[in-house]
Amino acid sequence: MSTLKTIVIGTSLSDTSDDVVRTGAAIARATGAAPWLVHAYSLPAFPSELGAMDGSWIEEYVEARRENLAQQAQRTGLTSVPGFKPDQLLLAMGPTHGEIVTLAREVQADLIVVGAEENGALHRLFLGSTADGVIRQAPCPVFVVRSPSRFPPTRVEVPVDFSPIAANALRVGLEFLAQAGAKSAETEVLFVLNPMEVAGSLNFTTEQIERFSLDELHRFLKANGAIPERARVRNGYPSEQILAALEERQADLVVLGTHGRRGFERLMLGSVAIGVMHRAACNLLVVPPGARLQREDAAHEEELVGADWSFVSGEVLV
Repeated sequence: MSTLKTIVIGTSLSDTSDDVVRTGAAIARATGAAPWLVHAYSLPAFPSELGAMDGSWIEEYVEARRENLAQQAQRTGLTSVPGFKPDQLLLAMGPTHGEIVTLAREVQADLIVVGAEENGALHRLFLGSTADGVIRQAPCPVFVVRSPSRFPPTRVEVPVDFSPIAANALRVGLEFLAQAGAKSAETEVLFVLNPMEVAGSLNFTTEQIERFSLDELHRFLKANGAIPERARVRNGYPSEQILAALEERQADLVVLGTHGRRGFERLMLGSVAIGVMHRAACNLLVVPPGARLQREDAAHEEELVGADWSFVSGEVLV
């Protein structure tokens, strides 16, 4: 995400989606990126009592959506963003997540901004189908708005698992924060020791493993050019510990990669990432499978440095 130039914001045109658009506008204003606002729709069933359907009914329906889109852009401040142009408001007929991803590919978006759920009553129960679908198909990082907190964020959590996937998410997150002007953000990088890993070590005590992992965390950060204010190791099941850290710190944002520690591709989102995404109360910056730093040379991927975690396994020591 070398320079954030283009943002795609998805909206349902509901009252709750105003917060999503305001957040997207704030990101665009802070980074100097050009914002696109897209609303995808499907035609409702035509009332049979009105007789045969004609083209005027469809035109009226679409025009009403177009007016609502323009009104939302106005009241949320999107139209006052320097990079905004009237032709960057888009109506599309089709699946919402599909149209958002399609536009992101067409305009080579560096970031997609979507809401966490379509229905506010479902808050913190699960990601809405739109956010979930966008994350699975997005060609770039996705900012998921779950809380209309102040932007830029001030308390940020970045869980890592020492894989190159985590290194990529870490770099994307730190670059995003720098470009958004969050220089004073209290960013904490977190590594969680799974109890099964600790119990499986035959040669080291829990205290030794925690010390080793903290040392490895610092090496991992240094190798990836990261100098966060805080680096911490917690012991427990990853999803639970990450959520506990978010709650304790009252975090504004969590940065997540979506692959597991072993680094293999998953058809589904990684279990840890999906557990956090579905239950976190704060906003999320998600670096999904296939997303990479934008407008960088492909060889840059080779610079993403993981860490050697095998040395804590008692099975490899003699």
